[in-house]
Amino acid sequence: MDTARPLVSVAETILPRVPARAQGAIAESIGTLAYLGAPRARAAVAANLAVVAPDRSDLVRRVFVNQVLQYLEVFTIPRIDRALLASIELEGWDRFTCAHGMGKGVILASAHFGPVALVGQILAARGFTLTLPIEPAPTELMRAVNRARGAQGMRLVPISSPLALHRTLKGGGVLGVLADRAVSGVGERVAFFGRPALLPSAHVALALRTGATLLPAFAWRAGGRLFATIEDPLVLETTGDRNTDVREGVGRFARVLERYVARFPEQWTVFERVWP
Repeated sequence: MDTARPLVSVAETILPRVPARAQGAIAESIGTLAYLGAPRARAAVAANLAVVAPDRSDLVRRVFVNQVLQYLEVFTIPRIDRALLASIELEGWDRFTCAHGMGKGVILASAHFGPVALVGQILAARGFTLTLPIEPAPTELMRAVNRARGAQGMRLVPISSPLALHRTLKGGGVLGVLADRAVSGVGERVAFFGRPALLPSAHVALALRTGATLLPAFAWRAGGRLFATIEDPLVLETTGDRNTDVREGVGRFARVLERYVARFPEQWTVFERVWP
């Protein structure tokens, strides 16, 4: 028996009922403990921040706090307050509806950044289903996270099932991709904050292969409020050299991602070294 199951079950019962005003204090406490107790992750975050915000070494602990806040937000999804979704200031919704109306599928490319778990819920609240590729869930905690993600209709498919992703787009559906960590080691090495970094390429490769529209989309917190932006479609070249086209597309996405990470580096929650 998984000894974590009873604790996770308690979390699934209690966390959705935690008032939003209390989440910050909980995140501060647990995030600080995680920061103190995870020297390897702490060193990775410090190394990443040394590139994206070299004068802000004080932000390392904030990254851990924001990660805990993200988990708290995920567990609130089953009982999410629609008023909270309505309060998110969303820019670029017309870009999404225009792309969706073309009928060739939409890829929303985002990152481990800000309240990313709520982006899919915005779509659900507006009548759209988001399909999210997920990694294998080896722990009870991650299985609970996935249950919460899908509680309001988000469709979760294994990242190892490319056929399911392809069918989603061919059917005119919406696919969400987190495109800042090359978890499988597959991607393209492109300039990111002026240094070569391996970033995922699946979102670009899928868009080129299927004709789906690729929209960078990000959410963040500022001044106690939530904001989200859907960017203009990423322009992808088709020169006939597929490898070059994919690499160029990944580089263009990296330049968009840079703007958000540079503005709010403490909300970029990546705990592995991005630059070797």
